[in-house]
Amino acid sequence: MSRWIIGLFVLARTATADQMQILLPLSLAARVEAGPRWDGAVILEPASASAVKVTVEQFSAVGPAPTTVGQLPLELAPRAALEVDAWLPWPAGWGQLEGFTYWQRLWRTVAWVTQNIRWDERDLGAQDARSVLARRVGRCSGRANLVTALLRQQGVPARVVHGLLIRPEGAAWHRWGEAWIPGVGWRPFDPGVAVGVVSVRYLPMTGAGEGIPLVGVAVISLVEEEFLRLPQLRGLRVAPSLLAPSPRRAQEARRL
Repeated sequence: MSRWIIGLFVLARTATADQMQILLPLSLAARVEAGPRWDGAVILEPASASAVKVTVEQFSAVGPAPTTVGQLPLELAPRAALEVDAWLPWPAGWGQLEGFTYWQRLWRTVAWVTQNIRWDERDLGAQDARSVLARRVGRCSGRANLVTALLRQQGVPARVVHGLLIRPEGAAWHRWGEAWIPGVGWRPFDPGVAVGVVSVRYLPMTGAGEGIPLVGVAVISLVEEEFLRLPQLRGLRVAPSLLAPSPRRAQEARRL
């Protein structure tokens, strides 16, 4: 049985708030990571002999995340997500880590990169974390690499995610990241966009690369009203389930 048909049966269908449906040629559909994702799911269905319909569902971001909090300790994060390749200079003004939760370390790191590392997809320099930090400019891959490296230095497991981003002008290869929050699990982030949540426009894929053409990608429908209503801190949309389970934590996050 094909990978996408299996996904139809193993996922419990639940009412969703945001949803994207796109058509992908078979060669690209084979790279899609189908199954549960963050607060939603990715479902693949055969559309024709040469195309697959991909549905990206996002459960309501307003209420609590549909995960069992307390069942995902730090020890469950892959050890590789904490490996530090080369120690980076500490950003000025960050001070000590004591007193910051994993979520606060994630938010302030993504916010710092957003504000201090200019995004330029035409940047031809090396996109490793150290090079991007030194130049203060990078592509999406470079900024994701930098956030990931800084998080690992703070003891927060993190990894870079490869996949598609459906932009208004069309599909594009994109890189963002995930951080492991104890009690919650992997949560997505994208510098300049969001922390703890991303839109249904994001589609993780394996073996993705900028050299692979995106011919044949077509958007069927797109609804992301819930995501666009999310609160923002310093221009970053934030998942309420992570930001403010209490007014006190909301105030602490605004002071970072």
